[in-house]
Amino acid sequence: MGIIKKQSSIGAVLIYLGIFIGYFNIAFLQPNFLLREEIGLIAILVAWSEIFGTIFSLGWPNVLVRLFPKIVAENKKSNLIIFTIIIILIGSILATLAIILFSSFLFINSNDSSQIDQYYILLIPLIIFNISFRLGDTFLRMEFKSLFGIITKELFQRILISFGILLIGFKVIHYQQFVWTYTFAMCFSGILTLVYLISKINFNNLIKTNFSFVRKHKSEIINIALYGILGSAGAIVASMIDRVMLSNMIGDKYTGIYYTLFYYGVFVSIPARPLKRISTAVLAESWKKNDIQNIKNIYSKSVLNLSIIGLYLFLGIWLNNSSIIEIVGKEYEEGVLIILFIGVGSLFDMITGLNTEIIATSKFYKYNSYFIGGLALLVILTNWWLIPIYKSVGAAMGTCISIITINIFRLLLINNKIKHIPFDYNLLKAFFIGGLVFFITSFISVIENPFYSILIKGSFITFIFWTLIIVLRVSDDINGFCKKQLQNITGLYKS
Repeated sequence: MGIIKKQSSIGAVLIYLGIFIGYFNIAFLQPNFLLREEIGLIAILVAWSEIFGTIFSLGWPNVLVRLFPKIVAENKKSNLIIFTIIIILIGSILATLAIILFSSFLFINSNDSSQIDQYYILLIPLIIFNISFRLGDTFLRMEFKSLFGIITKELFQRILISFGILLIGFKVIHYQQFVWTYTFAMCFSGILTLVYLISKINFNNLIKTNFSFVRKHKSEIINIALYGILGSAGAIVASMIDRVMLSNMIGDKYTGIYYTLFYYGVFVSIPARPLKRISTAVLAESWKKNDIQNIKNIYSKSVLNLSIIGLYLFLGIWLNNSSIIEIVGKEYEEGVLIILFIGVGSLFDMITGLNTEIIATSKFYKYNSYFIGGLALLVILTNWWLIPIYKSVGAAMGTCISIITINIFRLLLINNKIKHIPFDYNLLKAFFIGGLVFFITSFISVIENPFYSILIKGSFITFIFWTLIIVLRVSDDINGFCKKQLQNITGLYKS
């Protein structure tokens, strides 16, 4: 866990810096400078680029996760970089053709309340550099260089988006120019990642390039890639189809409400991102060595620690929901339950730890595709049923049901394969503390100023929750971290 701890700690700091910038964009800048319909258009462009980008990555990220240690052991890293760039090129060409061929069906004849028919051509660069980032970032993560992707996507991208919103806010540019600026910001991380990959090619030995590793592992590559496409497509449909269906069924305004408040609910699961990014390489190595005990240890620790952090964030966000609505604007009040349902789904995802990464790096990775295929269908059906009744809240309900469903199946599968349930008595203590804090904090009256209200409630929740977690020794990792920081502060004071 040493490498995981080091890089995930740095990554967490950078991600939360990016989160702060993203929060500033969504909570302050976008609601003040953009209409809900305009926010909805941005959301739908991002959703389609993610869906197409995932499908036309052609399963190669999954191949890298599974076979990277083998191929590197055969001294084929430089050839692997070149082949990865070729896959990016092939995927980009296929995606562009798909956009052109299916534009009438998907975009031009969509809901009259949506503007996607005017801007769908921007999906071509968005998808190309989405593919570039996906493949390049996976390659770098397998080299334990996860920070590059975090810095470019979580940090630089959001700074560029802030810049674009401020430009339209101060009337330097109009909305169409803002959409172009936003498109460039979304492409930026992919551009940098592709340039970085190209810079790592050994051009002196380019003539000696061969892809013998492809022939050697041909059947395994095809198998992993096919299941990777199915699994990844299902996963991205499950996470993005809600926005697409909202836009097509009831228009961009409700998509804008959903997109804005979704951010607050999903904030609960943000701490898992750096851990999941770096853990894939460590888990892949453990499976290669058949070190099942290390996998069990990582799984159990991830469940406990992510559950504690998720509980804390869920309490902080939901207990301040009225203040959040005051900040983003009263016109978003009809969607307040989006925060609850997305928050519950995100918390459940935290509670089940690194289950996705454990399955993806194992020999039973195919099951992910089966589960997610069924999940994608479930998301579509629940959204089709709930959106007409509850509008944007219905989409959140469907997403929540989907997240819980897939994680239950993953939990059962892992237990079946390695005979391990990652829950223990300490997890029950964490939930008891969470329930107690929720009960006590609910008696604190709401202050008129939403910022003061969040500050006071947040400070109270932080003090009570973490004091109880530490005093009751719920997590050895968290207590050890606190002890180390205290020693560092004491040592600094003495010096």
